[in-house]
Amino acid sequence: CRTHNIDSTQILQTDKAHTSYTDVMTVKSTGRRTFFHQRGANALLDTEHFDFSAADGKIFHLGYILLLDKLDSADENGVIKAAKALEKARRAGLKTSIDIVSEDSGRFKSIVIPILPYVDYLFINEFEAERSTGVPLNTTPPKKDALRQAARIFIDSGVRDTVFIHFPQGVYAMDSAGREVIQGAVKFPKEQIVSAVGAGDAFAAGVIFGLHEERSIEDILKLGVCTAAASLEDVSCSGGVKNYKQCLQLGERYSYHQLF
Repeated sequence: CRTHNIDSTQILQTDKAHTSYTDVMTVKSTGRRTFFHQRGANALLDTEHFDFSAADGKIFHLGYILLLDKLDSADENGVIKAAKALEKARRAGLKTSIDIVSEDSGRFKSIVIPILPYVDYLFINEFEAERSTGVPLNTTPPKKDALRQAARIFIDSGVRDTVFIHFPQGVYAMDSAGREVIQGAVKFPKEQIVSAVGAGDAFAAGVIFGLHEERSIEDILKLGVCTAAASLEDVSCSGGVKNYKQCLQLGERYSYHQLF
């Protein structure tokens, strides 16, 4: 954090658990991945650990919902604690953003949906969106009408600004006014893909940067898919990600998939 000039004053240490980590197993022949996650200290993160009194940023991003035991739980009044953390951020003047984890469970509707009224930007893939809404999104790519239906459910459930449903072939976005924008993924050569681990997170990073810089939604989505494409060039989750101009060059070089 010091090397990259990141403020670490609110990073907490505990002797009650180890640092969280994830082992990622990738099948070389297919690229299929399996994640073995040790929650560690992340399981202890609670609303009391968030102090936004000195926050001078624009956006508070919380990930991953469904992997944070304390924040995924409800308080004595039945309120999901993640919602309380997001509400604290909004009261401090920050926009809020969340990402979900792709777990095989039935918890999506009981945890994700109730916190949406406190969320400005929702990042969610097609699997998570289907689990959260019940709308079938398992075609390749998901059907436009199905994406629209799922996004509308999220907006109607409280998302304040924009829903981003991303999938390998691109991204579908809908804002609170019902405007939709679709962007195809970069036509990145398959033979140059080293690993797809972290592509969804890279997409979110590119979009959040674009939101922070107040770019147009069209430019934001292009930056998102280009950042995701850049991440494919390295075996790690972030080693392939370059500065935003270099990421955008990938879209110019290889062009984009046309959807729908």
